[in-house]
Formats: sequence, structure tokens, C-alpha cells
Amino acid sequence: MLAFAIDNFGERGSMRELPTPEPAQGQVRIRVLVAGVNPVDAAVTEGYLKDMMEHRFPLIPGIDASGVVEAIGEGVDTWVHGDEVFGAVGKMFFGEGTYAEFATMSAGTIARKPRSVDHPLAATIPTPGVTALTMVDAMALGESEVLLAIGAAGGVGSYLVQLAARRGARVVAVCRAENSDYVRALGAADVIDYTAEEVGEALRSRYPDEIDAIADMVGQKEELTRLSEWVRPGGGVASCVGGADEVVLGQRGIKATNIITMVTSEQLAMLAQMLADGQLKSPQIQPFFLADAGDALLKIASRRVRGKLVLTVHKPPTG
Repeated sequence: MLAFAIDNFGERGSMRELPTPEPAQGQVRIRVLVAGVNPVDAAVTEGYLKDMMEHRFPLIPGIDASGVVEAIGEGVDTWVHGDEVFGAVGKMFFGEGTYAEFATMSAGTIARKPRSVDHPLAATIPTPGVTALTMVDAMALGESEVLLAIGAAGGVGSYLVQLAARRGARVVAVCRAENSDYVRALGAADVIDYTAEEVGEALRSRYPDEIDAIADMVGQKEELTRLSEWVRPGGGVASCVGGADEVVLGQRGIKATNIITMVTSEQLAMLAQMLADGQLKSPQIQPFFLADAGDALLKIASRRVRGKLVLTVHKPPTG
């Protein structure tokens, strides 16, 4: 099969022919139509996670994908050949990813793709959508509570803003001015342009009676700790990039959670149905071709992405 891979950390990566993977017990092999591109993919190729999880070379990046089941491993009776599915690979190592024509995925970390959700949109759901859902659950947001969302215009933020707003929270999005209209369309009630004003000062002037929670998608630990001074005792701080100082925030009476995303079929199905029903909007999607995966990794690593990047691997069917 054709795949994008690296042989060593920090390499640009290249397209090459690699063996088509066979599904192990509990797995299916899918024909990848569209792969999702996430910041963690760039972190993996740069070696930032090499001490946290096994990496296998040649390393094919990618966690998320949408495609068609075309081989089934032992013990799998929930899927059949030809099923259109999406999800995450569900592996405890990096290297057998989705930047390839074919990928093996755990049967427990994929879900059926609704007919009204196309493959590019489905590929945006798994890691970002489940991460956002987990963060919102961790903060236990209530009606009219004020949530500061740092990095609101990115992949996780695009889902988090919507999910939090649906629960009645007043979302204050932190992003660049050029993304203001985008996050407001997703449900943000207020926007702080971090390039034009200091976030803490903006909070002090606009929300003098404290806020209820912070969702962090950026990972600047010291800044997050400082901003948490505006969170009321009993409030919450959740970070999907390890930015929450659980000890310091706990001493202030704030529930701090560093999210570890664990994708399940049930979460995927719920998010996909919300998109199918119009309860959630699609993030802005920026498509690349598989041959341009290196460029997509550079772009996602820049942290200047509105919405989601995806890789078109095989042309999705029409109709």
C-alpha cells in the first residue's frame, strides 16, 4: 500500500510502498478515504512523545480516519465488509497510523458513519470531538456559567465551543481577531483577541465577579495557572495539553483535570448523530492530499489552524 511515513524523529517524511496491514484480533482493516490531522501527529513525528509510548518505524502517523471496512479480524462480529465507519486506531503504540491507503483500527474505537455525514466531516470527529466532550463533562458546566475557552478556533475548540454552549454556558473564546466571526458562529458569546489585549485584564474588566471554568487547548501552563485566579472556588479547569497544575489549582479549591482522550464507539456515535441532526455544525475543514501530508504536519504544528485539517487518501464515493 501507499503510505506517508518517517524513519527517524524530526524527518520531513515521504511517500513509500509499505505492506498492507492485517487486522489482529479485535480489529478491522479499513480502506482509508479521509484521515484526520491532529497536533498529536506532529508531536509524534518530532519525538516529543517517545518517552510516553512505544513508537514503531517506519512510522506512519495518524490516529483518526473515515473509510470502508474491507477485512475483519478474529473476534469481531459487529462489522462486515463494506461498512462505512470512522474512528480512531485504538492502539497502545504509534506507527501503524492512518496516513495510508489502509489502516487497522480497533472495533471498539470506530462507529458507523451516518449517511448524511460525509467522510471528510466524519474524519474530524474522533480525537477532537471526543476530547472536547470529555473536557466539557469534566468541568460539569451549568446553565449561564462563564467558560473561558483558550484556543477556541482549533480542532478541539471548534467542538468544545458548541458543546459548552449547548449546555447553556456563556463561552468566552480566546483567539485571533480573524477567527472572531468563526467562533461566534459556533456559539461563543464573547471573544478576546489575545493579540490585541491581555487576557487577564480583559477578564477583569468584563467579568469582575469571576468566571466558572477554563478550557485549555494551548498548553501554556504558567499562563493557565495565572488565568485561573479568575476562576471561582469550586470552579473547574480542564486542559487537553497537560496545562493544568492540579496541585496548585487544587489548593485554590478548583477542580483541575488534564484530559486523556479515550475514544469509544458510543461517544463517536453520539457526536456523529448530533452532526447528522444539525445539533452541531461542521468545523471549517481544510483538505490536503495524502501526498502533501508533510505540509499538513507543518501547518498543524504551527498552531495557526482554524477548524480541522484532513487528508484525502482515496476519493470518497458520491451519492
